[in-house]
Amino acid sequence: MDGQTVVIDDYLQVRPEARGRLERAVRSGQIQVGPWYTLPDEFLVSGETLVRDLQRGLASADLHGGSMRAGYLPDSFGHAAQMPQIYRQLGFKHAAVWRGVPLAIDRVAFDWEAPDGSRILTAYMGNSYSQGVDLPTERDALAARIASVLQAIAPFHPTADVLLMNGNDHVLPQAALSAAVREATGWLTGTVIRLARLDDYLARLPEHGWPRWRGELRSSARANVLMGTLSVRAPDKQRHFEATRVLERMAEPLAAITGVDAAKALDQAWTLMLQNAAHDTACGSGIDAVAEASRRRSTEVIEIAERIIDQALPRLAGAGQVWNPSPFPRQGLVEAEGALVLTPLIPGGSIVSLATATPAAPIRARGTRLENADLVCDLGADGTLAILDRRTGVRYQGLHRLVDSGDAGDEYNFSPPAGNPQPADPVRNFRSALLEEGPLRGRLEARYDFAVFSGLSHDRRRRGEAETALPVRLMLSLEADRPRLDIELEVINRAEDHRLRVHFPLPFQAGHSVADTAFHATARAVAAARRDPGAAELELPTYPMWSFVDVSDGRAGLALIAHGLHEYEVLPGPPQELALTLLRSVGWLSRDDLVTRAGHAGPEMETPGAQVPGGHRFRYSLFFHAGDWQSGGVWRAAESVLQPIVAARGAPVTTTPPVIELEPGCMQMTALQPRPAGYDLRFLNASDASQEARVRLQPQPADVRVVTLGDVERERLVPAGGVLHLPVNPWEIVTLRATR
Repeated sequence: MDGQTVVIDDYLQVRPEARGRLERAVRSGQIQVGPWYTLPDEFLVSGETLVRDLQRGLASADLHGGSMRAGYLPDSFGHAAQMPQIYRQLGFKHAAVWRGVPLAIDRVAFDWEAPDGSRILTAYMGNSYSQGVDLPTERDALAARIASVLQAIAPFHPTADVLLMNGNDHVLPQAALSAAVREATGWLTGTVIRLARLDDYLARLPEHGWPRWRGELRSSARANVLMGTLSVRAPDKQRHFEATRVLERMAEPLAAITGVDAAKALDQAWTLMLQNAAHDTACGSGIDAVAEASRRRSTEVIEIAERIIDQALPRLAGAGQVWNPSPFPRQGLVEAEGALVLTPLIPGGSIVSLATATPAAPIRARGTRLENADLVCDLGADGTLAILDRRTGVRYQGLHRLVDSGDAGDEYNFSPPAGNPQPADPVRNFRSALLEEGPLRGRLEARYDFAVFSGLSHDRRRRGEAETALPVRLMLSLEADRPRLDIELEVINRAEDHRLRVHFPLPFQAGHSVADTAFHATARAVAAARRDPGAAELELPTYPMWSFVDVSDGRAGLALIAHGLHEYEVLPGPPQELALTLLRSVGWLSRDDLVTRAGHAGPEMETPGAQVPGGHRFRYSLFFHAGDWQSGGVWRAAESVLQPIVAARGAPVTTTPPVIELEPGCMQMTALQPRPAGYDLRFLNASDASQEARVRLQPQPADVRVVTLGDVERERLVPAGGVLHLPVNPWEIVTLRATR
């Protein structure tokens, strides 16, 4: 079943009468299912989605007769650094991968280590997960094919057992194979051929003596990573991101805090989310109909989550009150009854009543300048920004420059045509207006036309010569007492076959970037594009981020925090520039004429919807800080952008407000999940050092236990002075199970 259980749901919807026969086959080992519900992309979904995907898949497989307990995920387009920890917490001993493995791994297995030190023995399918597809069933031909496979696997130093995967995408089980294997056995000297399950092979791998790899796997050395999927069909990724946000960080926590009965609705929402997590769906690498179905699911998740919020929030807060969804004290601006209000400091997860507070240093806005105690931002006539960080003295020039280039690629890979002509002076008809002068917030608006070339030449080797204007609306917002500029960009896309990015030149030299991924902040060296010997794919340094990327020289830094935009690059320069991809417009699922990839990556089909014409709205923020990303508090700064303080409506609530606070500042909440008798609180030590976590919960639960992702109890915690204390390893994922 390719590691999934969603196939069972689909099958039994069509043939419910076959349930008994299917489950007998699963119990007997004739069919293996799980551990996943759907095989996800690991960078375009949240870490919590990966956890729920595995938990749902294991539970579903066990319900139907038993699950494969191995981290089978060979076709995902690269692998996140924390997967070994997730697997180990679920009790897995083995994983299996194909894409993303670097040349440094030259064996059929390796020890894969997560940032917290968890290790899992991982089988490497160096010749793909389909090297045994369509085996001949005639005895001599099968023996010859097996001999060629043994020769092909030899460079990876196999053990006595060699894995041959008999399958591929969209391929039926092969008839007559069992008889052919029996007949061919013995025709190869010293070789026994038998049909087996993947976990049979994994169990026979020696436990020791393998090379070790620490962190993520994103190399194109032997298999395409298909990095262009990070930015294709951008609107669908933005909607998925919003669905994730309102489900994971609003609907579920509110249901957990208030005790509202939302179990059935949350289960329905998660089913839709996990169906959208399937890697080709999440990546947008499919036909237009698949993208349309994905869009509907995300929209339905948002609608379900909003119904839960509307049901739960009135139990917690009403008119004149606000809720802080974060597990740390916050103060911020909210729109309440048509007015902009600065809230008092709100404890984590708690409620306060609004009052009139004034900022320590009000905003000053005039002409094309926004200014607060931390930043001075000037908007230029070319649409770019000049910003002074008053605390560090660092000046940033030419920020937010739109850059457009031709794209002769497909849904999998960006491929620039020869040359990259740009219209002269592309910013035209520029005009600006000051919308808010302060004292709490200053806002500037600019409107202009951005000229680009649309389309490609007939042979697709050059960029088209037809000039097209993209109408642009830029909104800049600066709040009092915050070193952060919020940006909203609206663009009407009237061009085809192009990539639109926004560049941020850096006034310092950074050796690496740091971007958040599943339960991690992953550092990546600033590098140029490269192609390993024999590789089919040019390895572009366009990297994934879930919500933020940070660059710094250790003295000062800039974090880019984005709502559902997941592809960035640090151009080596000089000067270095941080680039964020807004749109990739392409018209083909796969082509075989790219300069960045040899051959097809999928079926050659036209996908006009992937040109993403029409209006787009992008939201992102620039957060300026001293030091590196950790000392600058970037993770919690991103949380403050993405999880706004919520103003309530209706009758005020007078009950004692809850409190959920995590200390120190490196402790990041990733889930607050309701359970029948309480809730699970999941958090991460987002730090390279061991820490003592301090957790304050009000009302105080009757019982709190530490459990693994696989529901294995580790220890019971007893509060001291109303606070739970526990040691947490670097980058460790912790789940607390609280019983009311």
